Formats: sequence, structure tokens, C-alpha cells
Amino acid sequence: MSASDNDIEKQKRRHRGPLIGIAVVVIFALGYMVWWFGHEVSEGNAPEGSAVQIDGRTGEVETDAQQGSIGGGDPASADNAPAPPVTAPAN
Repeated sequence: MSASDNDIEKQKRRHRGPLIGIAVVVIFALGYMVWWFGHEVSEGNAPEGSAVQIDGRTGEVETDAQQGSIGGGDPASADNAPAPPVTAPAN
């Protein structure tokens, strides 16, 4: 059933306060979230042990990290080259 008294201006006046309150709460919550995310990012801790390198094949900790192509860090270096194929001896 529809309401018998449809005074739009009266309804606008009655709903103005709650709508403003809802808008204030939403703006406050968004501002708090932005502040909180910014605080978490600026005060975050760096991961501990990030300078330690772990060999993925053996799981051992490498004390001297290899960087670049010096010391076998490059995939095309001699350390990473596959072994030559084994040939059968000639009779």
C-alpha cells in the first residue's frame, strides 16, 4: 500500500540529518583507511635475512652471493653449461 500523505518537502527535511550523518561516517572511515594504509607502508619492516641467498637445488645458505655474470651467475656461463654428451667408444 502507498502512503496517504506524500509531502516530499517534509520527507526531505526529515532525512537530511541522517543522510549527512551517514556521509560524515563514510568520509571518516575512508580517511582512516587511507591514514592506516599509509602508516603501515611507512612503518613496515624489511624482511629479515634478505641479504642471505639460498641455493634452490640444495637448500644451503650461500655466504658469498653471486651477482651478475661473474662467478657463474649468468645462465650462459661455463658453470651452468650442460655436460658434453657421452659417446660410445669405437671398436
